Amino acid sequence: MRTVTTPAAQQAAGRMSRQLPDLQATTTNLINHGNTLADPRNWEGPKAQVFRAQVWPEVQSALTDLRTNLAELARGITEINRRTAAAGS
Repeated sequence: MRTVTTPAAQQAAGRMSRQLPDLQATTTNLINHGNTLADPRNWEGPKAQVFRAQVWPEVQSALTDLRTNLAELARGITEINRRTAAAGS
């Protein structure tokens, strides 16, 4: 099987791999902040109840899925970069 990697692809993979840790950290921070807001010991009232019951469960699930997908993407990019370097040597 033929493999082609252009300089543009190598640059894109490098940029992506450098940005992923920050995005993963942001996602984790958002989950932590949302969990704090969802705790009735920290926030209570009508808006808090709507957040806790209707908003946060869906957003938390999406953020958790995103965090998982970002971790898989990071592993995939690392593997691609490793293979590209091995093929070029």
